Amino acid sequence: MFKKIFLCFIFLLLISLPSKTQETFFNEGLTENQVYNIKVYTTRALNLVLDAYSSLSKKRIIKKESYAYLDGSLFFLNEAYQYSPTYTVKRQIEALIKRIKFYPDENYSTDIRVLIVQIEEVSANLKDFDRIRNQLDILREYASKRKNDMLKDKLKEIERQIKIPLIDDPILESRYLIGVAKDHLKAREYKKSRQALELALSPLIKLSSRENLYVALSKEYVYKARYTYKVIPELSKRYLELALYNINKAYLVSTEENREILRNIKDKLGFYIEKYESYSITEEDFDEITGILSKI
Repeated sequence: MFKKIFLCFIFLLLISLPSKTQETFFNEGLTENQVYNIKVYTTRALNLVLDAYSSLSKKRIIKKESYAYLDGSLFFLNEAYQYSPTYTVKRQIEALIKRIKFYPDENYSTDIRVLIVQIEEVSANLKDFDRIRNQLDILREYASKRKNDMLKDKLKEIERQIKIPLIDDPILESRYLIGVAKDHLKAREYKKSRQALELALSPLIKLSSRENLYVALSKEYVYKARYTYKVIPELSKRYLELALYNINKAYLVSTEENREILRNIKDKLGFYIEKYESYSITEEDFDEITGILSKI
């Protein structure tokens, strides 16, 4: 009887403990699942661009076949873009602008607070987040005073600035170049169409098999390490270790132009991970890591 009670007690104790996954990962910002899906879809787009290039290099070009490959590559790039952390934020801004247009007299203060939280969640990889943060304060002021026309214009301005260069730029660049290739194909300018596809290969390769996604994930982990350091230092250290893990992978697949920077980041992260033993990491230390990462 006692043994059964003891086993029940142990079982209840075990299921009451937080799992390692729950303790280690916060499901916000850029996640490993998003990185995986971006890689899958950009790889499929890359293959279809190469198929289109092959189709356009034949002696007898079948336009319908080439169009199918190009349309397929655009489809998968659009799928990849939906996994960028900025995608949902930009769609939320678009929806809010439409609501303001249809209901100009409403109070949108709560919506702005929600939007600010959503933008802050993806801020680790945003370009010029400090400037965006200052404009978010202006949004809050406009909403509280129901200056909705000004609020709408400011939202449009911020929406244009919400961008993750390591992810969004290659997707947008390759989409544009594939569109150019389609235009040249329609005009029967096959050589120019192939040239546009050659240019599209570089941004696609950066996302599907080079350092971009690993570096973006490292930035996310450094950001989370910084903001968990004073609360749960063990968790913060785990995030920094994950950042180093991804920087190591980025270094292995990197282009020559980034290898020296990545080597420097590897050394810095290793040094700061050791400092966790003495709980002596400062805000300046995190600033240094973030500053070096921003150079890529």
